[in-house]
Amino acid sequence: MSMKKIIYLSGLLLATAACALIEEPTFINQSRFYKNEAQCRAVVNGVYIPIQSIFTSTMSLVTECQTDLYYCTSTTQDAQLQITPSKPEHGDVVWRYSYRGVDLCNEAIHCISASTDVTDSLKKVMTAECRVMRAMYYYCLTNMFNGVPFYTAQVNTYAVQDSIRYLPRTDANVIRRFLYKDLKENALPYFTEENGLKCRACDAPYKRSGYAHALMLMAKFAMWYGDYTEAIWALDKLEEIYGDFTEARYPLDDIMWRYKHVPETIFEIQHEYDLAGVKYYGSVAKIMMPPHSSGYVFDGILLYGYGNTIPAANCVRANLRFGGFRTNASGGEAASTAGSLFGPLPMKANAYSASFGRYTVQMDMDAIRSGVVRGEKLDRRAVYKFGMGNLETGEIFNQARDNGVCWVGQQFWCPNIINNYDSNNYRLFRYADAILMLAECWCAEQNSSKAMAYLNKIRRRAGVDEVTAFSGYEDLMLMIRNERARELAGEGHRKWDLVRWGIWYDQTYNNTSNAQLKENMRPYHEYYPIPDTQCSLSKYILDNPEYKKTY
Repeated sequence: MSMKKIIYLSGLLLATAACALIEEPTFINQSRFYKNEAQCRAVVNGVYIPIQSIFTSTMSLVTECQTDLYYCTSTTQDAQLQITPSKPEHGDVVWRYSYRGVDLCNEAIHCISASTDVTDSLKKVMTAECRVMRAMYYYCLTNMFNGVPFYTAQVNTYAVQDSIRYLPRTDANVIRRFLYKDLKENALPYFTEENGLKCRACDAPYKRSGYAHALMLMAKFAMWYGDYTEAIWALDKLEEIYGDFTEARYPLDDIMWRYKHVPETIFEIQHEYDLAGVKYYGSVAKIMMPPHSSGYVFDGILLYGYGNTIPAANCVRANLRFGGFRTNASGGEAASTAGSLFGPLPMKANAYSASFGRYTVQMDMDAIRSGVVRGEKLDRRAVYKFGMGNLETGEIFNQARDNGVCWVGQQFWCPNIINNYDSNNYRLFRYADAILMLAECWCAEQNSSKAMAYLNKIRRRAGVDEVTAFSGYEDLMLMIRNERARELAGEGHRKWDLVRWGIWYDQTYNNTSNAQLKENMRPYHEYYPIPDTQCSLSKYILDNPEYKKTY
């Protein structure tokens, strides 16, 4: 099927949701709306709404806990990868809300462009913003499902709606190439210095999606289809506006999600409370914080200021290969954790436990204060990525004390969390990610000096030694991949990185500490299945051939 035909047919969406294709749709009367800037802006505001439902605590289970870095003992199907087309779990949510977002964006682009009551310059700016958000929704869809039905036209008739039911999958890289070109030609030119939109995300009016977000998505798309020249072009444009990556410009402490709209931000989902109660909220912190019992006690220690009404949810833990300190019978570090990506952690042996047959663990406060752990520099990111205990008093969480396994760290904790709901902003893209993407691209292009230069920008801020030598480009690429793990863990990238590199199954199977996940996972689980309801509506033009092996 030609690209032209794909774009024309895709008018509605196979996927606004299964229910949306069954219920009576409501079509906007264009002649009565889009009459002024306020009405158009209200529509643009609406394109952001579906993203809130996609990036939830369950999405963290999908992108982080099905990997080699973290795991969760939750019995939910997503945490254990008990996924089938008839039980797609969070795949159904991503499908419905991503296509809802695409539908809203397509309508906004079409109707605002056709409005006769808004200036051309304003129309171009507003539709450019919608093009970026449309690309974001397709970013979620292609990363989650691989090929999906693709459309860019407005759904404004029953005929268009019906035609969408029978759209097949479009190859994911065809979609990505189209969106790269669309953003470059139809979005970037309208974020200008003159209108104040060619800027960092933190400097954009109302902190909206725009120039930086577009460039980041373009680079992500290009890296998926392996055109590193195109990726570098977009990343160079980002570097022009974000500047040198240093601690002075981009403090490491700012990576915590409780801090909103920091200079390093490229795109973040916004949440907030107001005096009347929760206004916009998320749910990620509930699984990223150590389990709560009563008062301000979290897994055995007091942590004041973090809320006292949250439930004792199944929380995310670090795999030993990522970062742990399990002792042996002599008090030394067990071999299973000695080679972890985040070693050495500032922990040491405590008292011998007959029940465990090894020593328990305590915080090494001297190492935390001095920044040196057993003769090596302490990676400053460890205190953000791992929940070891109270970093001021040295009290250690029960899980770390008894098993040498850490919870997720304070980067994702939320002060004064209310029940399941947190007011953190979810920083999905930040500048450090772009710097590591440049390192990866230059390594793929076999330019070692540039690859190491960008890699070492990240390592300098983390306080660890720079890379000065490597034994070959495969070795250098492994260093960069491991650095992405240390820098971006917990931020919604890991599974999609592993899938893009073609190593998700082996890397996760060999390193996960979740026995149930390991038992259930199969190579085809790198992508979620298209929900059976959607396949049925398409009369099985849409299908999940890989999943036929087991369902």
